[in-house]
Amino acid sequence: MKKIRMFIVLLAPAVVLLLSGAWRPAEAQYRRAERPVGVYLNIGYMNLNSIPKWLTVGPELELRLGRVLSLNPDVSIWFRDSFGGSVHLVPGATANFRFGHFFIGGGAVRRISDWADRADGTFVPKIHGGFATGPVRISAAILFLNRTDTFVLGLNIGLGI
Repeated sequence: MKKIRMFIVLLAPAVVLLLSGAWRPAEAQYRRAERPVGVYLNIGYMNLNSIPKWLTVGPELELRLGRVLSLNPDVSIWFRDSFGGSVHLVPGATANFRFGHFFIGGGAVRRISDWADRADGTFVPKIHGGFATGPVRISAAILFLNRTDTFVLGLNIGLGI
């Protein structure tokens, strides 16, 4: 019985010591989730509703301007998914409203030359929304081509860096 008491007497401070050591990493993870700046690597697939289809990859910067608002400038390289196709550098920006893990936003991306007959101007309006948890974001985007009633639909996965 004396050995059991001695074990408990030594175990209690050891548990307290271990838990106090785990506090700092847990606190750091919490602060990381609320950082004012985040960086994502986006991988996506654009133009799901018609041809040509595009594979996209590029970085995105998330600037949190408050609890629910963020500004997200990004740049993507668009690769046509058929061989011999063209490659485009497409910058853009989006303002997002966050509600817990969900977000919705609007912005614009640079018009690519393939849309010259269906879109005016340098930029094309964009609406997107999605779900974010931990370092991963999944989103869907709609780009509106303003000369016609057509749109471009895309899906995206963002991996936090």
